[in-house]
Amino acid sequence: MPALSAFATAEAANGRPVAQILLDSALPQLDHLFDYAIPPELADDIRVGQRVRVPFRSKERKTFGYVIGFAERSDFGGELSPIADIVTLVPLLSIEVWQLARAVADRAGGSAGDILRLAIPTRQVRVEKQHLAAAELREALEPVAEVAAAPADVLADDIPGNDSVAEAEGAEEGIAEQLIAGSRLALTASHGPDRLHTGEWVGGWAAQLAQIAIAVHQRGRSAILIAPDYRDLDQLRDALAALGHEDTVRVDSRQSNAERYAGFLRARDPEPRIILGNRSAVYAPAHALGAILMWDDGDPVLAEPLSPYVHARDAALVRAEQESAGLFFAAHARSAEVQRLVDLGYVHAQRNPPRRARIVHADASLAPDAFAGRVPEFAARTIREGLRTGPVLVQVATPGYAPVAVCESCGDLARCGVCTGPVGFRVVGRASCRWCGEYASDWHCRTCDGRRLVERGMGSGRTVEQFERQFEGARVLLSDGEHPRERVDARPAIVVATRGAEPLAAGGYRAVVLLDAERLLSIETLRASEDCLRWWENAAALTAPDGICLMASGGGPVVRAFVTGRIDEWLHAELRDRQALRYPPAVRVASVSGGPDEVERALHQLDQIPGVDHLGPTALPAGGAAKTPPGLVRAIVRFDYGHGAEVASRLRGALVADAAGSVSRARGRAPGRARPEALRLRFDDRGVFDG
Repeated sequence: MPALSAFATAEAANGRPVAQILLDSALPQLDHLFDYAIPPELADDIRVGQRVRVPFRSKERKTFGYVIGFAERSDFGGELSPIADIVTLVPLLSIEVWQLARAVADRAGGSAGDILRLAIPTRQVRVEKQHLAAAELREALEPVAEVAAAPADVLADDIPGNDSVAEAEGAEEGIAEQLIAGSRLALTASHGPDRLHTGEWVGGWAAQLAQIAIAVHQRGRSAILIAPDYRDLDQLRDALAALGHEDTVRVDSRQSNAERYAGFLRARDPEPRIILGNRSAVYAPAHALGAILMWDDGDPVLAEPLSPYVHARDAALVRAEQESAGLFFAAHARSAEVQRLVDLGYVHAQRNPPRRARIVHADASLAPDAFAGRVPEFAARTIREGLRTGPVLVQVATPGYAPVAVCESCGDLARCGVCTGPVGFRVVGRASCRWCGEYASDWHCRTCDGRRLVERGMGSGRTVEQFERQFEGARVLLSDGEHPRERVDARPAIVVATRGAEPLAAGGYRAVVLLDAERLLSIETLRASEDCLRWWENAAALTAPDGICLMASGGGPVVRAFVTGRIDEWLHAELRDRQALRYPPAVRVASVSGGPDEVERALHQLDQIPGVDHLGPTALPAGGAAKTPPGLVRAIVRFDYGHGAEVASRLRGALVADAAGSVSRARGRAPGRARPEALRLRFDDRGVFDG
């Protein structure tokens, strides 16, 4: 048996003959525990959390599963099938992660197995053997290490970067103490970058979160740091390393399978870790979890795109409650969900106002076309002045050359002939669909049968082209989804970036100019205003301490809230409006789609539950980006938080009944082909009311 503490501490069968197994299956009707007999040859080695192979439906047919627990007897009246074999002796599934997976799956009307596929990476045998060998070596050397160990206060002085940690004592140390005690906190981060002693520049928020995580770790507790994308993770990694913590466990979707599995095993070790990752990191195993710290929870990247679609924020709330851990939400602009929790008193917000960049408005009276060129003259002067001493950031709404194409004859918006999506120009002179990517080579107008397309609007590429002419001699750089940049140096340059793709500048930008406010605010989503505030605040946070952030145009309550820094007041008003209209997050929502009969049967299960109503069912448009089959409908169920468990349980029951009943109806169909009319559920979809 390998010498691995995590193996030794996992619960053993201890003579109990029955193992309770969760099958690794996507079928909702199999989302419960199955009893299997423990054969004598496996009785000494089997542990809770191990991955095993078991027979299913026949002795010859095997499937995988996880050991969830043991029992003295089974309620099943027949003879139990025995477990075939143990896939790995390492208990991959900790009891804490299992309880989390079960709870968030039940909350979202989904399967725990789907959560576990997000939580546990694909096994890599070679990586596992290396990890076990290293664990054996550590255990063998442990007595020697204890004898040779110096007092903790002596070691602390020798840690690289410890002076920086000492300087941070106070606010960060106090926050760490509160988190370990189980507090739930929300921080609005100050604007501006910080320079590490290594010479690297990071956002001030990254340095602060790193300091808090290290303070939690120094108290013998694990910390999970969650950020939307790899650029945020890189800043946190650099900050942690500069503060003396090189042993960070990273769980990142950009890693190889081997790297992810190695990180997972290290996180599984029975010692405190700082675990850094994107949305799936919320499910990482963590010994003695002290705090979960999440950056920018309003970013849609933290919304899980796979069933059961649980947002990382919701999973973090459940896990912190289950493990009595602290929870820390930080952002430049608070999300409506966190603001609701603050208003309820469940999360406590900071009292000291954050430091903000100097933000001015060019002229709210200017319409977008009231000036020649891409920017008004006042903004152009701001760009020129900033270029004298350093880089200038210009944020634009959309990537590509021209986001919209219209018919030259009648002016109607061009639609794709394949999926009816909008047509635009990703590059000059070549139009393509913004949904499916199909080139509009044989396009014709459905209104007037015209054949020529003309450009409307300016994307990032077209803006770069115009700036190269307008600011002759200036260095113009592009950063968008196809041309990403993480950082730029301190030399003068105009950096044109789409929202969310702004690179970090050494020392900060001398000026940040925000374009296309009207276009961004007109996006047909419930969260357009909230998203705009987050995009603008994140861009303004890149401004140098003595720089300026300029809103080039636009007006109204949202722009005014941003310019004046009264975002909390705007969020309060927004939540009041959503409460009156019964829009999320004032209430929870669930999207129920499928065939008309299937949806009607599901909605019938919700009769007599107080505080529940539904919109629809209405027909789903056939085709489109999702290639929806014809004849399907969708209803939106709205319900109060207090009835969430009952609504999820009843809809889940309808889903299981529909899936189980489809077996007989689907006989004769090709294997693996799901019925188009099958019932589908999605809880808390942030885009459920989008146009």
